[in-house]
Amino acid sequence: MANPEHLAILRQGLEAWNKWRCENSGVIIDLSSANLYQADLSFANLYQANLYQANLYQANLTGANLIWANLTGANLTGANLIWSNLTWANLTWTNLTWANLFMSRIIRTNFNNANLTGACIKDWHINSETNLNEVICEYVYLDEFKTERRPINGNFAPGEFASLYKKILENTDLILRKTPENDNNINNQGIQFYSNSTIHTWENLRFRSKTEIKIAEALDRTGVLFVPNSLARLNTAKGRENKEADFLICYKGKWGVLEVDGPFHTAERRVEEQERERIFKINGIKVVERFDAKECYETPDKVVQKFFYLMEIAYS
Repeated sequence: MANPEHLAILRQGLEAWNKWRCENSGVIIDLSSANLYQADLSFANLYQANLYQANLYQANLTGANLIWANLTGANLTGANLIWSNLTWANLTWTNLTWANLFMSRIIRTNFNNANLTGACIKDWHINSETNLNEVICEYVYLDEFKTERRPINGNFAPGEFASLYKKILENTDLILRKTPENDNNINNQGIQFYSNSTIHTWENLRFRSKTEIKIAEALDRTGVLFVPNSLARLNTAKGRENKEADFLICYKGKWGVLEVDGPFHTAERRVEEQERERIFKINGIKVVERFDAKECYETPDKVVQKFFYLMEIAYS
């Protein structure tokens, strides 16, 4: 059964929960068999949480940190898992019927015997180590509005969905393995990728997400000089070090940094991120602004114009 103390803190709201979780990072969260019907857990830090057989029907888990979480047998019917991080999570026998997994991170996630029928899987981040064995899936949607159905007519045969995805992932891995690390066609230097990361490319540049590409396209439309995901060499309290900005932008001869926040920008990482922002500012970059991933993906041109406006104010 769920730990009453953990449930009580969770019901105090997201701010109280994440503060407590940050201060008690070593505690294993026990929310097993908890009734979280329609609960708003957006951007909640549920790292390593035990949600065994929890009822999360229609729960809002947008951007939640569910790394290593145990969701075995949980009811996630209709749950909103947009931008959630399910890396290494155990979703064995989990009911994900009609769940929204748009841009969720499911690297090495265990979906053994999970039900994905009717789920939205648009732009989810998946790799070949994600376990789709025995997944139950009659059909899925490739858009958030549940209009682009696959298969268009009828249902997948038992095991067909997992088989199709396995072939896609094997081919993707083969392509990535054949791409030399020093390929001169992909020339932004600083971006840090790991073997289990999904690489997105645009104009021979590498990005961590399609959201970053949306911003790159919007910047390109304005004609400004910008450097995406590259390491900068600068002064820090420890001496000369490399620090990476999502986008280093030159606007009217002045420099600024635009950062794209996402589901992996957790409370624990904010101290590190703020320190990096301070370092850029100490080195003469007056504007270091962070924007939400949802806003960047849906209205990238507005984000870029907002950033330019902040640049105008800072350098006026």
